[in-house]
Amino acid sequence: MKILVIVDMQNDFTSGVLGNNECEEAVSKVVEVINEDNYDKIFLTRDTHQKNYLETQEGRNLPVEHCIHGTMGWNVLEGLETPNCHYVDKNTFGWDQWKETLGKFNFDEVELI
Repeated sequence: MKILVIVDMQNDFTSGVLGNNECEEAVSKVVEVINEDNYDKIFLTRDTHQKNYLETQEGRNLPVEHCIHGTMGWNVLEGLETPNCHYVDKNTFGWDQWKETLGKFNFDEVELI
């Protein structure tokens, strides 16, 4: 089994508050990889914060509200979802629960983009 993990391809990181031209340009490359259809499962991670983000440790270090759960900026970019995709909501950038998330799948290969 081959798994693809697409990390935080969300509106706020491309065209939103933390986006830039380089991020927007990367989107077409990610779509190309998805369209190759070489993966048994695709995981889309979402950086996920709550409305109190600015009060958190991360929010004090990066005082820019972004990826607030349920907002347009939190959503994964349109066109990246596929029938075999799964969402992983992570509450910090330095998320470390990969084993718990992917460990239940008997995979041979994981590709991160």
